[in-house]
Amino acid sequence: MPLFLDLPKLPLPATNVELFHRDAPVVLEIGFGDGSFLEWIAKTHPEWNCLGADVARGSVTRAFKRLRSANVSNVRLHHGSGLFLLRNVLSNESVSRVYVNFPDPWRKERHAEKRLFQHSFFELLAARLIANGSLLVTTDDGSYFEQTLSIALKSGYYKVTEPPPPRTVLQTKYASKWREAGRSFYHAHIQKQVRHTPEIPPEIRKENGMHHALLNGSIPEITEFEKVVHHFPKGHVVILDVLQMIGQRGLVFVARSHEPELVQELFIQLRPAGKADADLLLSVMNFGNPIATRGTSEAVKAVSRWLTQQDLTLSGTYY
Repeated sequence: MPLFLDLPKLPLPATNVELFHRDAPVVLEIGFGDGSFLEWIAKTHPEWNCLGADVARGSVTRAFKRLRSANVSNVRLHHGSGLFLLRNVLSNESVSRVYVNFPDPWRKERHAEKRLFQHSFFELLAARLIANGSLLVTTDDGSYFEQTLSIALKSGYYKVTEPPPPRTVLQTKYASKWREAGRSFYHAHIQKQVRHTPEIPPEIRKENGMHHALLNGSIPEITEFEKVVHHFPKGHVVILDVLQMIGQRGLVFVARSHEPELVQELFIQLRPAGKADADLLLSVMNFGNPIATRGTSEAVKAVSRWLTQQDLTLSGTYY
């Protein structure tokens, strides 16, 4: 079984069966580091479906190697935001547990909006957790810990207990390092206590078919290019560069789309259309396995507008 979620092939949101090909309790670790704790969960609870999310490429690489060697079949990884999974991939009342071990406290006040544990997080979590589902948090930052518990309790969705940190959590790479440095550890079991929770729909809507456009004119000769930034509600697209294809007629635009908790690197290709009603086809390439979302639509739109400034004309838009 593949270790990574194949998001372009999944509906959003997805059921447990669609994610894992079996119906079993779903647990999520946000920020899995080298994957050691995720491996322990998967081996200790083969009856669970285990999801892990991490934004750091190095962590994802290390965890992938570890889990592949461990030959576990009940784990799926996501290189990206755990909030993205909670908000857009996981269904309402579908998650049994969420683990967060040693989250970044973002201590400086100007970075406060980057902290994971905010009121909006606990509201979203309440919508996704099953009845009596739990968040288990371990940290070495006492101030951040107290702030987290205060926000959780003020939300009105949870009860909080403070048992000792699980032994397995304290054996992870960073915990071992900090224990040797004499730091204290704080652990909380934050359990959902209400039956009626908010209905929070996904923020990213997956669209049918990848976006493209048809144009008339000749492929322009590019001698210089200035970065293009295109804004849309709750996101933006940056067209970073344009490349000349070797051995065939065409251009490839290098783009990055930014949506809530989702950043996609895109290659958008301009090539002969082979159609009677248009000279050229502009489309998102499959390279990188992009998800068809508002961001990919806006990226094609931004490139199309740039091309019309190079004396091409639009004959059809599919975005």
